Amino acid sequence: MRKATPVALADTPRVSVVIPCYNYGHFLPTAVESVVTQEGVDVDVLIIDDCSTDDSLQVAERLAERHPSVRVHRNEKNLGLIGTANTGLAGVTGTYALLISADDALAPGALARAAALMDANPDVGLTYGPVTYSTGDELPQDVPDPASHWVIWDGTDWAARLFENGENQIYSPEAIVRTSTMREVGDYDPTVPYTSDLQMWLRFAAQGNVGFIAGTVQAYYRVHGGNMSLTQGGMTGDRRELSELRHRMDAFESAAPSFAHGDDYLSHARRAVARYALLLARIERDADPASDYIDELVTFATTLDPSSRRRAAWAASRTRRVLASALTRTGVRRLVILPKIRATSRRRASNDDTGVH
Repeated sequence: MRKATPVALADTPRVSVVIPCYNYGHFLPTAVESVVTQEGVDVDVLIIDDCSTDDSLQVAERLAERHPSVRVHRNEKNLGLIGTANTGLAGVTGTYALLISADDALAPGALARAAALMDANPDVGLTYGPVTYSTGDELPQDVPDPASHWVIWDGTDWAARLFENGENQIYSPEAIVRTSTMREVGDYDPTVPYTSDLQMWLRFAAQGNVGFIAGTVQAYYRVHGGNMSLTQGGMTGDRRELSELRHRMDAFESAAPSFAHGDDYLSHARRAVARYALLLARIERDADPASDYIDELVTFATTLDPSSRRRAAWAASRTRRVLASALTRTGVRRLVILPKIRATSRRRASNDDTGVH
């Protein structure tokens, strides 16, 4: 990992942006406007309507009439998020490419910042940066600060950190890729619909270096009940968290063979995901001691990491609940939790500075 001072773009690179849309007509104008108003780059936008049943197609066509850089394609049949994404990305022509959901948006200057980093570092195939999450109807209007610095990660080192943490660092709207690298990496994998993005980023990291833009905002990620990544990935219902962890492990397991030390990386991921499953088991135990979900989480954790069996038994025990209650009542629990809060703050600061906690 090395840090670098940002430099300005020397030319005007072409960036292709693919926007899959299914029943997101009410969100689509914000997403498109955030892309076509990007300065310093030549933008080519493709909206793909996946047989929406709302007015998405009509909205898309009106946007195309207003903006010459926007094209619209309607799938002949519903392909789902992964199929639609692959269809769109197959036809991009820009030096760089971005896949952004119709309910998200780019921050001003995001494409120029990413293109500048990759222009200056031809070995970087994937660039991302901080994201602002929003649960409201309106996205932030503030112009982000300029980037404070760039971080250039060796792709293998970056991937190793993701395996070690057992979680994703990128949620898609902030990820700009080099089109030539994308052609080598290949399509999104439909067998891991919810975590195909995690798998994709790991495949990029196996192919080249990864860039991070610090000190600014690259995209706005909208959180709402109808996120396609959740509904089309099967991430709904009472066991959503466990389903997500299973998909996460599928992504790690399928990406691990791309790395020379993939088996070791995968062992780290299994331990990390097992720890998180046990955390969920403890939370569930505190909320509902009779829940059979606890046993499912514990079984999943111990299957991933047999060495966690003792921690699993403690997580599910009545003794632990009684002790936690006593610690809370006496005020001692604050002393136990405070170091964990400090550690979380340190990880968050590291993530803001380098892109990986």
